[in-house]
Amino acid sequence: MKEKIIEIISEVNPFEEISEDTELIESGIVDSLSLVYIINQIQMNFGVEFPEELLQAENFVSVNKIEEIVNTLK
Repeated sequence: MKEKIIEIISEVNPFEEISEDTELIESGIVDSLSLVYIINQIQMNFGVEFPEELLQAENFVSVNKIEEIVNTLK
């Protein structure tokens, strides 16, 4: 799952080296516009739906955090 999440993030920022614990928002790899795309792609690829209360930046700070939330939604 982590590899697919990294692949999705790399689609919006292909020139950055991304690992599972890279600070995505703080480092500027992900901004608000790219976050909308990433959320949409994760929902489509993993068959989950993010409830409104989880659509907060702190839930998308790293690949590990995103994976944790996707696992709770499955």
